[in-house]
Amino acid sequence: MNSQPENICFFNTTTFWGGGEKWHYEAAVMASEQGIPTFFVSSPHSVLNEKLASTKVMQFPIRNNKLGFLSVAKVKKLTQFFKDNKITTVVFNSPVDLKTGGLAAYMAKVPTVVYRRGIAVEVKKKTLTTWLFKKVITHFIFNSAATKALMVKNFEDIINTKKSAIIYNAIDFSAFTTTEKTNSSPTIIIGNAGRLVTQKAQHYLVDIAGILKAKNIPFEIHIAGDGPRYNELKALIEANQLENQVKLLGFVKDMNEFMNTLDIFVSTAKWEGFGFVLAEAMAHQLPCIAFDISSNPELIHNNTTGFLVPAFDVKVFARQIEKLINDKTLRHEMGNKAYQFAINNFDKQLQFNTFLEFVKG
Repeated sequence: MNSQPENICFFNTTTFWGGGEKWHYEAAVMASEQGIPTFFVSSPHSVLNEKLASTKVMQFPIRNNKLGFLSVAKVKKLTQFFKDNKITTVVFNSPVDLKTGGLAAYMAKVPTVVYRRGIAVEVKKKTLTTWLFKKVITHFIFNSAATKALMVKNFEDIINTKKSAIIYNAIDFSAFTTTEKTNSSPTIIIGNAGRLVTQKAQHYLVDIAGILKAKNIPFEIHIAGDGPRYNELKALIEANQLENQVKLLGFVKDMNEFMNTLDIFVSTAKWEGFGFVLAEAMAHQLPCIAFDISSNPELIHNNTTGFLVPAFDVKVFARQIEKLINDKTLRHEMGNKAYQFAINNFDKQLQFNTFLEFVKG
């Protein structure tokens, strides 16, 4: 058995940049840097396509959509690409790509077909999906136990017959130039980062801010991120006269710098496949608070690295923030334990080695 995949291909035609795209990009670059012949099927002019242009990863640009698997020409083109480049391992990230590329991988007789599931959403039992899971996929990767549980719900009989692993998203600790706090103000800065969308539910932070303000506690909540709910959230902050307590920062390019301004990190998301931003905050030695839902308990150890709050209970959430605001020693203890947990479980090289060991087995 070879010690590594012979020719590996990552397949992700998503045009925007998200957690799955980040994982695929980093894994492809690391594979290439290790001398593995690495290919990447991406959409032309996508963020992935542009980022990969400056690497040694060999790209195969192709557009795909929900009906791509119905295009005989597209499937044939991909089949020939797999054959011509002697692809032995192909890694998919999205259901849309799995349908089109999975058919091509089956036709090309690619021996190792990996489906990485990174969305904490139940997969419906449809004919093509069931066939792909049974006949095409050889390995399943899940970004958390919570994500796996939602897949097992409808496909337990199939997944039990395949190789599967939980491989968390990775953090490049060497990329942090410093994790020293730049906040010298006596006011405690509480941070949140994420797209301003329904899933992330930042409106709960306005409720929490109102509770803390009523107790005359000095604090600020800084929300990094943009999205369709920006104006709605801004109006909610103004309606509650919380402009001095809740700051909308918009898109933040340098997350390292942002994290270094914080004392506490919070997430109000309604669900998470893997709360990557929580892992980033832990890597910056920040105590974290989040709702006790989906994958959050896999990152936050309650009363050790932070606090888990009963789902959507803003009163308890505010009490736990208050506890950390009032206890500097507790903040530092939890932050240090969070950092140790992050480096032991999310280190980029460690996770990549785990991935390679898994797909070669």
